[in-house]
Amino acid sequence: MQLNERFDAFQSLGVNIAAISYDSYEQNGSFSDEQDLRYPVLADQGASTVKSLGILNEEYEVGHPVYGIPHPGIIFVLPDATIKFKRAIPGYKDRPDLDELLAAVREASTSS
Repeated sequence: MQLNERFDAFQSLGVNIAAISYDSYEQNGSFSDEQDLRYPVLADQGASTVKSLGILNEEYEVGHPVYGIPHPGIIFVLPDATIKFKRAIPGYKDRPDLDELLAAVREASTSS
């Protein structure tokens, strides 16, 4: 939801935002509507995306109700699908500082 507050700043850099959740499409849609999110929340119920990106929170085993939850962070992907950088913080309670992330995205987008 903090991303919602920085949405315009990312957009001004030509950067689109999307979130990834282990929840279903329906749950993500309801959450997006309730929070009035300005970006899509993608469903990754099998955790294949977060595993391939190396951001799976491994505190939870398969079968646990929150299995598939990613570490909070940001992945900056270029239009050609190259990952420019990745920042993730272990756990789920702490979040990366969005001002620092925005500065990193600004720097990375100008050096692309």
